[in-house]
Amino acid sequence: MKHLALLCLLMASLGYAQQPIVNGNVTDEHNISVPYVSVLVKETQKGTTTGNNGDYEIALPKDGSYTLQFSAIGYETISKKINVVSSSKLELNIILNETLEELNEVVITSNRTRETLDEVPSSVSVLSSRQVQTLAQTSNSVADVLTEIPGIALSTNQTSNVGQTLRGRNMLVLIDGIPQSTPLRRGGRDINTIDPSTIERIEVIKGATAIYGNGADGGILNYITKKPKTGKKIESTTTIGAEGSLVDIDNTVGSNITQTFAGHLNKIKYVASGSFRQTGVYKDSDGVVMSPYYGLGETSQYSLFGKIDYSITDKQSIELMYNYFSSNQDTQYIAQLGEYGVTPTIGVLGEDPGEDQGNRYNHNVQLTYDYEQIFKNTDFRLNLYLQDFKTVYGYTDSFYDPNLGYDGGQSSIVSTKKGARFNFKTSYAFGSVTGDLLYGLDALNDNTSQLLVDGRAWVPEMDMKNLAPYAQLKTLYGNFVFKAGIRFENIKIDIPSYITLERYNLGETTPNSGGVAIEGGELDYNATTFNVGLKYNKWSVFKPFVSFSQSFSIADLGRTLRSATENTVSQINSEAVIANNYEVGFNSRLGKTRLSGAYFISTSDLGSTYSETESGAFEILRQPEKVYGFELALDTELLRNLDFGTSVSYTEGKIDSQDNGNYNTYMGGDRIPPIKTVTYLAYNWQNKFDVRLSYIYSGDRNKFDPNDNGDYTYGKGSVESFNIVNLTSHYQLTPSTKIGLGIRNLFNEDYYNLIAQWAARDGDYIKANGTQFNLSLTVNL
Repeated sequence: MKHLALLCLLMASLGYAQQPIVNGNVTDEHNISVPYVSVLVKETQKGTTTGNNGDYEIALPKDGSYTLQFSAIGYETISKKINVVSSSKLELNIILNETLEELNEVVITSNRTRETLDEVPSSVSVLSSRQVQTLAQTSNSVADVLTEIPGIALSTNQTSNVGQTLRGRNMLVLIDGIPQSTPLRRGGRDINTIDPSTIERIEVIKGATAIYGNGADGGILNYITKKPKTGKKIESTTTIGAEGSLVDIDNTVGSNITQTFAGHLNKIKYVASGSFRQTGVYKDSDGVVMSPYYGLGETSQYSLFGKIDYSITDKQSIELMYNYFSSNQDTQYIAQLGEYGVTPTIGVLGEDPGEDQGNRYNHNVQLTYDYEQIFKNTDFRLNLYLQDFKTVYGYTDSFYDPNLGYDGGQSSIVSTKKGARFNFKTSYAFGSVTGDLLYGLDALNDNTSQLLVDGRAWVPEMDMKNLAPYAQLKTLYGNFVFKAGIRFENIKIDIPSYITLERYNLGETTPNSGGVAIEGGELDYNATTFNVGLKYNKWSVFKPFVSFSQSFSIADLGRTLRSATENTVSQINSEAVIANNYEVGFNSRLGKTRLSGAYFISTSDLGSTYSETESGAFEILRQPEKVYGFELALDTELLRNLDFGTSVSYTEGKIDSQDNGNYNTYMGGDRIPPIKTVTYLAYNWQNKFDVRLSYIYSGDRNKFDPNDNGDYTYGKGSVESFNIVNLTSHYQLTPSTKIGLGIRNLFNEDYYNLIAQWAARDGDYIKANGTQFNLSLTVNL
């Protein structure tokens, strides 16, 4: 028996010895070892990573020709072809050159097709997976991850993202192209609808665009979810973390855990993850509990995500994606009102009479079918998607109704979207002129309503059906890129008969508004939108572009319906907004320095700005609008492994209040943010340790005077400047283990967020967070 075991062991050893082995060392151009480099055998999709000293070793299944790919963040990816024979051991040493990613190498997909930035004659910002991971280290909210993108206003540090506009206008938020925004009843809850751990990258297309339909006056924000990349059958990534206040840690500590599995089994690629995050009490720079109203403290967040990709043939594939996100606040505090401009509203122990507020659920499902060269030079893509969303707002006594016995109430928005996109891309070539034609049809059904939690209807269910054929031409000639497109919107919205919600002043028995019987009906919207752009790519030091684009949006029909005074839907002023965006800009690269800039003007004959009436209700101002501004961004390598970057964003907006061509009235802070600059220093040591220090400056914006009582109306409060410094760092303990530390508001700046200042309300006058920490541990297996 002993001899048999030895014989088996010998045979196994001989079998292993017959496998060819490739080993070697990976260094950079300075002959310094590069650890944690991914080494992939393309033919088998199996691989390994280099150790701390840059060494690697990999066994191949049999003799033959193979291609080894070496890749690491911050270095050029290279491939080497080798020939091996059985029982041999081949030494292959590699030198990787450091690189600062070229602008023209960045690929975007939010234009419905894969394009490099050199093919896009408009402003685009892309946050890579690494950047998302870094920025998320200082916050639990994806809205904060967007803070450093030029053109996007600073986050509110609340569940609501009202005021976090893109170039002074509303943006259409997407997850893998699935609309998250609810243009029929904008609730300001569309940005915080996904966990950062689910995101592969973020793409922001700036300026008015109709490429995804209704609601993109300022552009689109597309969260691209993770894709399976590993060549292994199964790969596991586990992240655990803790966060809390460094000013006064009592009751502030929260925790989070994320588990991800990914793999490649024959024709199937998959990735699946789940995460749970629980935040503690939020405190300001003085260690005082912040008001919980619309707050992110004491919140439980749940996320589930999965994606399966099946290759039917070499040309056909099908992908199924599902994403779930939920965020609910269960607080032991209630708001103690302060006085706007004098004392902040804070949190004190007490019982909130309402239900937990937050995004109850957000389900996204999408089935994607791709067929390359379905005929001749034409590719086909079909997207079928569903989004089911519900959000609940905070309790308020403004819903007091003595006749029904309600002391107050809280509203919720429920929205279900079902859609299909049929997308064709035909490539063409006529001599030296090449390009492609993108065309197809979008179909969308959107059902949105706003109800009170107790069942009272505030906004009736609006049933929108939208069909939109479109076409987009791209032509490449020499160094010129020309793009032009057209989209035909055909929208029908069915509205049932309803009675507007009666509103009472607290303690009174006679309503001050509402109770109007509205006869239902159908609203029809038909519009044609265009875009055209030109870019010149001859010189890497200066690549200019110019563009014109239009968007189509319905100006928050739900807000109009809930305060309607006419007795029929057909008499309600709800005409759609067509925004025109004019832009001129450039991209440049000088050695290891990247520079980009743009100047834009956005106009619309009809406005969508809200104005607060004396009764506290809101009406939409339909006067012409003009929004304009500029953005500049620079990134460079100061020293080896030391990067520097800075950007500035300026936006201003005015209304033609007399409709006479004179734009004489400034827009409020809910649309227009103050000037913003972002500056960072980032250091990376041997791809093992990195640290990043960022400085954010938000300027003043004081365009309005108080009334005779010394009060400001909503959106017109005085905004003062503030400074924020954030620190993030990561250290690779082993090839499979990494720790991260993020510190938000490093110097414990005492300030108020933008919404607290411009809202000019006692209840919104809440200080920002004091210094917070976020510690994480990530293990890859």
